[in-house]
Amino acid sequence: MTAEPHNVLVLGAASWNRMVYVDALPQGRSTTLFNASEREGVGSTGAGKAMALAELSYKPVLQCVLGDDPHGRQVQAACAERGIEMLVDVQTDPTPHHLNIMDRAGGRYSLFLSNGPDHPALDLDRAANAIRGADTIFLSLAQSSRKLLLLLGRTKAEILLDLHDYDGANPWYDAFIEHADVIQLSDVALPKPEPVVAKLLSGRAHTIVVTHAEKGASIHRREGNTYVPPCFAQMQDSNGAGDAFSVALWHALRVGFSLTDAGRFAAAAAAFAIEDWALFPARVGPDAILKRAALPRQS
Repeated sequence: MTAEPHNVLVLGAASWNRMVYVDALPQGRSTTLFNASEREGVGSTGAGKAMALAELSYKPVLQCVLGDDPHGRQVQAACAERGIEMLVDVQTDPTPHHLNIMDRAGGRYSLFLSNGPDHPALDLDRAANAIRGADTIFLSLAQSSRKLLLLLGRTKAEILLDLHDYDGANPWYDAFIEHADVIQLSDVALPKPEPVVAKLLSGRAHTIVVTHAEKGASIHRREGNTYVPPCFAQMQDSNGAGDAFSVALWHALRVGFSLTDAGRFAAAAAAFAIEDWALFPARVGPDAILKRAALPRQS
């Protein structure tokens, strides 16, 4: 199920994260939490997608903004270990650094301790060359990506956008949405996602993917909807699960699976991500995902 050579570009974002694990998240009051543990590692959606792409035998290029500091060097080392080529725009601001407080069911509070500059300095010529050479672009919500949106108007590449916990109304997202062919978002801020899905499908995007956490996901197209049941997993760390689903769904459709089977493949990839401390586990390739999804190998 290895795909033919393909130029995949991931635009933003990468960070160095500290994860603190607790039995249950505090519910709006002062409290003491016992049995906590912690770890550190590379984070953010761009890095998560790049890692999943690398394990699916692609050679992704990750463009991102980092500081000239220890956290930035840690991010670059972690990506180099996975074989990810990076286009780093180094800033005087610190590397994005997040604190995620997570419970045993995958719930999360994310605290952005530093988020990089509001107006990052980018090598626009280098970015333009990367965009021109890309067949597919995974677009992240980041200030650095926002500065590159004008360049995306000139590309013929397929553009996939992850809106994460979009509420369906915040205008900050609109400029990103205008460039996307495929959009993924969580239902965490959408009690009724149907109106938002309909609005998104009225624009450029031809496919909208809504993830429903432990309830699976739904794939929406103008011609109809497809429900994707969850793949059972033992929760370790929910970071990276949505990125794994997005990348795996795209890959499975690209190599010829039906929408239903591609959804099963994506759910199995997300399950692997949930069971690992990393954004996506090393050495978990297409064959392992196929086996977990109980799918035949695609010739």
